[in-house]
Amino acid sequence: MRVLITESWLFASSVLISIGLVSGSVVVVAIGMLILGTGGAARLWSRLSLEEVRVRRAVSEHRLYVGETVDVTLTVENGKPIPVPWMEVQTTLPRGMQVIGGRTHLGATGSVVLDRSTSLGRKDRIVWPVQLRALRRGYFRVGPTRLRSGDIFGFFEREAMTGFPPDTIVVYPRTYTLPELGLDSERPFGDLRGGNRIYEDPSRVIGTRDYQQGDPMKRIDWKATARVMRLQSRLYEPSRTESVVIVLNIPTFQQPWQGSDPVLLERGVSLAASLAHAYSDLGSSVGLIANGSFPDADRPIRIGVSNHPWQLNRLLEALAMVTSFTTSRMSEELESKSPPLPVGATLLVIAAVMTEDLAATLMRLRGEGYAIHVVKTSAPPWSAELGAIGVTEMAPVMQRFEAEMQRQGLPVGTAADDAAEQALGMRVTA
Repeated sequence: MRVLITESWLFASSVLISIGLVSGSVVVVAIGMLILGTGGAARLWSRLSLEEVRVRRAVSEHRLYVGETVDVTLTVENGKPIPVPWMEVQTTLPRGMQVIGGRTHLGATGSVVLDRSTSLGRKDRIVWPVQLRALRRGYFRVGPTRLRSGDIFGFFEREAMTGFPPDTIVVYPRTYTLPELGLDSERPFGDLRGGNRIYEDPSRVIGTRDYQQGDPMKRIDWKATARVMRLQSRLYEPSRTESVVIVLNIPTFQQPWQGSDPVLLERGVSLAASLAHAYSDLGSSVGLIANGSFPDADRPIRIGVSNHPWQLNRLLEALAMVTSFTTSRMSEELESKSPPLPVGATLLVIAAVMTEDLAATLMRLRGEGYAIHVVKTSAPPWSAELGAIGVTEMAPVMQRFEAEMQRQGLPVGTAADDAAEQALGMRVTA
């Protein structure tokens, strides 16, 4: 065990030197001088121990799927001509990722600490590789990294935190193909009313025509108007791209005080990710609404519909961050007009519970021309009346996947306390 010496060595050496001078004892004076010199050298060495010590942390991937691995490389370099006799390097890692190639111990809530000990010679460098395997989806942080060193005798210690911020890793949810889910690969929920309608694509202008009453001002082509001396409106190419909004209702119980079922929560997130993947592959414009919040933010998860190549990544990242913490009722989110729901869109509502207010909102939206379909993730029947809105039962299919995961020793759900930590922005999960 290392003993930490305080400034008492100064007092002890001073006393011995004084006693030796008064008594005329050369030996006592010599001992006092030895303590003074040794303590001073140790103190100076301790102060210099972490000077010009540079630490770099490299993460090979910042986005991956469950089951994949990421390489984390820690490089420690001593840039001064004085050796570092001993050094301890502690890096905080998330408990939601398995550490391969290193020993860890429990750290602060929701994290583990990777400990490494070494010594560094003059201008020396050490590289420590370690692998992290994603056990489940989430938003994780690697770091910070703390250094501890001191003098060769172990009398004095010095600690320092590296200046660079933690690295973030997003682990996407598990996804399944439509055939694996028992759904048709072309029409997962049959012929939905309002699907595949013909709309005009404003990004593709194919000509002009005379202005008609009711045309919006942004449709007027002012250059063509100047040429023919009468108002001209643009003609757009028709588009059959379907707008699909995936609506994830996060609560798994009727009342918030009942807590959250981690298995049902993960089931809903996985289904939402699978449908986002499937409809993106079909060429649809896909968006997302979830009554949760982004990390370190109090705004709800709301991503407008788009068929941009990066849209699927945005959707999967948002779903990776979903926790059991809810910011509002889903009925309130669907009633919100910022931004409004796309006209004629298909709403795929993924829910474990169906409240009366949400059912009423869905039936009203259906009456306004939206195509509504509900994906039910729980087994017990609902009491809320949905009228003619179609409901697909997914609990039996997902239970088979979850049983297979358990046989493989993989976690099925996110622990409730981890979800609470993520909601607070800690994002280092177990």
